[in-house]
Amino acid sequence: MRCWSFLLLTAALAAQTQTGEVTTREETPTFQSSVNLVRVPVVVRDKQGHTLGSFHKEDFQLTDRGKPQYISQFAIEGSATQPIPVGAGHARPAVPESNTPTEPPAANPARIVPTRFVAFVFDDVHLQLEDLMYARAAALKYIEHGIPPQERIALLTLSGKLSLEFTDDAAKFREALMKVMPAMPRVYIPPTKFYWADKWMIDLETEIVNDCYKNPHDAAAIAEFALRGAASEGRGDLLYAFRTLNNIVRLLGSMPGDRVMILVSPGMYVPDDLQVELSESIDRATRSGVVINTLDARGVYSTAGDINPDRDTPGCHLVGPVQLMIEKVEREELTVQGGILDALAYSTGGTALSQNDFQAEFNRLANPPDYVYYLGFYPKDLKPDGRFHEIKVTLASGKGLTVQARKGYWAPSHEENAAATASREIGEAIFSRDELRDLPIDIHTEFFKTTADDASLTVTAHLDIRQLPLRKQDDRSRDDVTLVCALFDGNGNYLKGTQKVVELRLKDENLEQRLTRGVIVTSDFDVKSGPYMIRIVVRDSEGRQMATANGTVEIP
Repeated sequence: MRCWSFLLLTAALAAQTQTGEVTTREETPTFQSSVNLVRVPVVVRDKQGHTLGSFHKEDFQLTDRGKPQYISQFAIEGSATQPIPVGAGHARPAVPESNTPTEPPAANPARIVPTRFVAFVFDDVHLQLEDLMYARAAALKYIEHGIPPQERIALLTLSGKLSLEFTDDAAKFREALMKVMPAMPRVYIPPTKFYWADKWMIDLETEIVNDCYKNPHDAAAIAEFALRGAASEGRGDLLYAFRTLNNIVRLLGSMPGDRVMILVSPGMYVPDDLQVELSESIDRATRSGVVINTLDARGVYSTAGDINPDRDTPGCHLVGPVQLMIEKVEREELTVQGGILDALAYSTGGTALSQNDFQAEFNRLANPPDYVYYLGFYPKDLKPDGRFHEIKVTLASGKGLTVQARKGYWAPSHEENAAATASREIGEAIFSRDELRDLPIDIHTEFFKTTADDASLTVTAHLDIRQLPLRKQDDRSRDDVTLVCALFDGNGNYLKGTQKVVELRLKDENLEQRLTRGVIVTSDFDVKSGPYMIRIVVRDSEGRQMATANGTVEIP
């Protein structure tokens, strides 16, 4: 990375704004997300279950509804502690130097840049108290010897009632974990659940009520009231849980390095018409490089005879066909609930576990796979009809190997305009740590202390514009370039950002000089003392060129 003096940068900046050929305007950053590029995480394992990282783009075959697709993007990521072998793909980029000298990590562990972020997410909406207690004890065991210096952990719940952002403070994590409690479900008479209600088993519930009430008319009315209430409550809880899950993915996706979610849940039932919500959560995770590992809080269970003895209404004795029907439906529910945990993990390159040794499983799930391939494709002739697309990934020569990949995606339900596309692509790039080099970028930082604890930080980005697709109009070569500068704290949490649009209207007689000089954009932040990470994203107006760069700075 080149490093100029601040005076030279200031002079160059003044020169580019005086002629009217290069002007800059500031905008409010807005980040959106929707389906366009479909990103497919893939994990390849041998017969012993070991992940393999030696494959190339041409080794994979991908189909969408049976039609072969061109893999337009290909990358392989290894865990931050697992090196990528030569020839296997691109390694994680090194963090550019800061202008402020820092002590070697070994001499000051507190300043080690974190490389692994683990979010423990407890599904307090669906967890039972007994299952929560086992999982909580295992999580406490996981941190009893402290948090490794390269790791940060967070604690969140699907109800949104409790959250602890990424930290290396084990005491804070322990304190927050002890506050996690399952939500108090509403009691219905006769007892019913969301799965039953959504299937509209009115006849079954009426039979149950008839065993307890003398008036069949009253029984039917009571059963229908319970079913409608459970269906409404269940859908509301589910939509809120997915909204919270998406926010957690966004938070986790903004972290640099390995990003792992451990979802502790007994699973949940997702009706067919709400499957798109599940797909959107998977899309967000795959675009952000977030691996979702799931731990079935029920542990190992059997679907044979798993009827809940507490579900009977006092005084009611369920016998005969009614008893058998209940057992059948509850077995179906157990399978459906676990299927959602499998889908979240399988589609993001993660692992789904349902074993009783929770402590050992937490240790296993806190680490991402050694290698995850990311295949990206733009679906051919994709129609905005909101329909499900089944995708399949295979190896051209993969005898004896298993390929884990997501099963499909949902098409958008409406066309996306150019502004929304730009906003989405910039947002996805900001909350990622991959480096794109369509346009070379150099970052320079300067700061000065305003008080003992406060400082003014200036981030200067020098952009090489020789590769921009300038379009000719009159005697000018034109393009608009959007540059976003985002600031993250030392734990990787997003703090603030600036967005600026550079309008290029270059005269023919100055074109060569302007292209050689490039463009300089500055962003100013008021900050406190401490370490910070910087993320720069650049996108041209037509979306044909994008570039990103990372940097660090520490304010003493």
